[in-house]
Amino acid sequence: MIKLLRKSPFLLVFLAMCTNAENLDQKIEKFILNNPEVILESLKNYEEQKEKEQKVDNQIKVKKYVKQLNDTTNGLYMGNLDSKKTIIKFFDYNCSYCKKAYFDLEKILDKEKDIRVIYKNFPILSENSIFLAKLGVLAAEKSNKSFEEFYSMINKKKGLVNENELSKILQKIGIDPDKLNNSKINKRVESKLKKDTDLAKKLGLRGTPAFVIGDQIIFGYVGGDELLDILN
Repeated sequence: MIKLLRKSPFLLVFLAMCTNAENLDQKIEKFILNNPEVILESLKNYEEQKEKEQKVDNQIKVKKYVKQLNDTTNGLYMGNLDSKKTIIKFFDYNCSYCKKAYFDLEKILDKEKDIRVIYKNFPILSENSIFLAKLGVLAAEKSNKSFEEFYSMINKKKGLVNENELSKILQKIGIDPDKLNNSKINKRVESKLKKDTDLAKKLGLRGTPAFVIGDQIIFGYVGGDELLDILN
């Protein structure tokens, strides 16, 4: 803390006026006690500097992994596939804020036709999250439309989707969950999931939802208007 406070302009002026008669750290301590606002000012400067450093670090990571971020070969996307205006969303099917963000993105896609949303699985909440992510990949392997239907129906369900509800969803879009009992198919699906989760970890993501827009990483839920502002 002393090293940090030495950077304060108020403190620097004070120190310049000091004599050598008194221990420097004692003088600093006395000054802080008499001028507590110095701590707040120094902490604010420190936090701002850390934010700038984090932003630069995020930009470097996004640039490094831009190809993987924009990869849509697994079929997990919505909107205009050829659009250069892209929102990338890392999500967990059981994340309540991910579901909230779903409705924001749905409005954006309805309003703005020249946008694409790329989805990256980051199932971190439970084993059920991993299972749903696998089913989502199976749906995408069938077709992008099947993924859209699966993703939309899961997100429109409040709370956790029970077995009966999930069974009806899978029947409606023609997905057989027993396919995952086939080791070859399961291994292929797990490989696709691992690509997304490894990418999330490389980007330093700690939870869901998370978004990548341009060279920015947005941690946590933000509203649709803010996402559009960043995109534009």
